[in-house]
Amino acid sequence: MMDLATVVFRDELYVLKMQAQSIELYCQDIGIQNIYVIVNDNQAIADQIDTQWWGTLANQVTVIPRSAFGTQFVENGWVSQQVLKLLAASMSYNAWTMALDAKTIFVRSVDLADLIAQDGRACVGTMDIFPVFEPARLRINQTYNIDLQQQLNPGGVPFLFHNDIVRSMISETTFLVKKSFPLWFQEQGIVTEFMLYAGYLQYKFKGFGSYYSQGTVAACNLCHSEAKNFDGKFWRMNHPGTQTVSIHRNAWTQLTDGQKKQYQDLLISRGITTACDL
Repeated sequence: MMDLATVVFRDELYVLKMQAQSIELYCQDIGIQNIYVIVNDNQAIADQIDTQWWGTLANQVTVIPRSAFGTQFVENGWVSQQVLKLLAASMSYNAWTMALDAKTIFVRSVDLADLIAQDGRACVGTMDIFPVFEPARLRINQTYNIDLQQQLNPGGVPFLFHNDIVRSMISETTFLVKKSFPLWFQEQGIVTEFMLYAGYLQYKFKGFGSYYSQGTVAACNLCHSEAKNFDGKFWRMNHPGTQTVSIHRNAWTQLTDGQKKQYQDLLISRGITTACDL
């Protein structure tokens, strides 16, 4: 069994509806037990989320305001949403949690065999660490006294956390840094949740092989600095093998009306009718 955990805030409710519809359409065969929707905002926003957006999976959805975690959160939403993904995985007692951003939309069927090998390891593979994350790598190396050289694919969402490892990481890191884990993590500012997790695997198991095997997570995400590369990214989004797509809201505002319509038409062609509201 597997849980999904997605983090959302006020300005993303419209795209969360699309994600919900895409999960109902394309994730019925990955053994979902719980869908945790973590609201990186106040209780009033949580109250606006309707579990019926997930259709036949509505009874598996739990909406959780971030206040439920009993810790302080920084104003920087990019930082706070990262620690919320880790906290969501830490409360799951299934083996795996797939972490998503609200803007992550599934565009084809995903099977459990696509994600987890017969030996129980996640099929994601590894990738190099981009130069922009060098400060994060150095901080993680210092924390765990390691030399981290790679991270787990795709380096972003959708990302498969092994829940027991997340709990262990939170516990041991708390001991190492002598501080509440959520507060310490947010103080770093530059350390991403996925790289810290990779660093902990390196520290604890000398690598990724105990829990992760070769494979490819076919995600195509357009971030705010990549709007000029839309044509190439859209070709990948439209590829039949691509599993998830997303466009950051700050990239969306940079696109032309024609480019926005291309993306909208792609989603509609994959059955995401809520994309008509874009």
